[in-house]
Amino acid sequence: MRRVALPLALAIVVGLTIALIVGGTANRSALSVEGTHLSASQVNTDLATVSSSTEYLCYLNASALIRSSGHSGLGSVAGSTPATYSATFVTNWLDQKITNLIVSHQVQSLGLSAQATADLATAKYDLENSITATLTQVAGSQSQCTGTAASILASLPAATQHELIQAQADSEVILVHDGGIGTDDASLHHYYNASPTSFDTYCVSGILVANQATAQAVRQQLAAGANFAALAAQVSTDASKARGGALGCFAPSSGNYNAVLKDVGTIGVGGLTQPLASSGGSYVILTVTSQTPTPYNEIANAVRQSVLAQDAKTAQAKITSVVRHASVSLDPRFGTWTASSVQTGVTPPGSPPAADVLNASANIPGASG
Repeated sequence: MRRVALPLALAIVVGLTIALIVGGTANRSALSVEGTHLSASQVNTDLATVSSSTEYLCYLNASALIRSSGHSGLGSVAGSTPATYSATFVTNWLDQKITNLIVSHQVQSLGLSAQATADLATAKYDLENSITATLTQVAGSQSQCTGTAASILASLPAATQHELIQAQADSEVILVHDGGIGTDDASLHHYYNASPTSFDTYCVSGILVANQATAQAVRQQLAAGANFAALAAQVSTDASKARGGALGCFAPSSGNYNAVLKDVGTIGVGGLTQPLASSGGSYVILTVTSQTPTPYNEIANAVRQSVLAQDAKTAQAKITSVVRHASVSLDPRFGTWTASSVQTGVTPPGSPPAADVLNASANIPGASG
């Protein structure tokens, strides 16, 4: 059936340290964020760890594609010369690492460190959910990943897994603090009770046909009173035709829930969507066969994810400001940190052009490549 891109589960900072290959002294500071320094040897080890996991790299590529709305993925990891990494790859990870360190510092400055480490099991669960949502969005495409969230994390050393989970926990604590909606059980119950229809379960049927013209003709028949199940059994090219087009029921805990909601959430029970583009030039018409409340105890985690997403929206401006005004310094051979209302992030070194890292002469006046 039609594949619809799902939104990211959470607007949460999730990342790990990036290794920068620094020419010269291994203990030279490669990066400093709010007084926290990382040496070249530290970041070298970390980048080697990231680049050695093909499963994790696939996930990172999927994340980059989603953030750019499909325009660009992670790109090449290796540089064009031996023992180097691409400047684009390093810049990508510098942006993430710097943000993670800023969030961690904010957690400490607000006295929330104990809270951020109180339940790392929940943070791990949320991280795996976020990874799964990302994998779902690229499933069936040329960028799909074969691993699961659990196997992707397991492909990394234990210390790196812990760092990722702690970064997730730090981010969630900040989101709740700045967003104002708690994730304790009482707060989640209150949020659910305030908008119960936001968590309804939808049962959906569909008719898949070869092209848009056929889909328009089928919809006209349905609008004129034709029985959906009977027509699906007659003309649909999807395997669901044997069930009268029934595609199943989708609760908020379903990985496809947001995609289904986007397509059918406003048509009501018995309503028809317009023909929707599907894979291979085909089109699908969807209908809602039932819409029912979902008990809280079946979707408590989905309610939690919704709360965190709402907190992220509320807190976005404040978090952006914190990142922009943070104290960051970076070895110029790896780029420059720019922080303004227009752009905040790392710009790769440009003089001489840096195709790779290590490029020991980049941004060093008078040096030659």
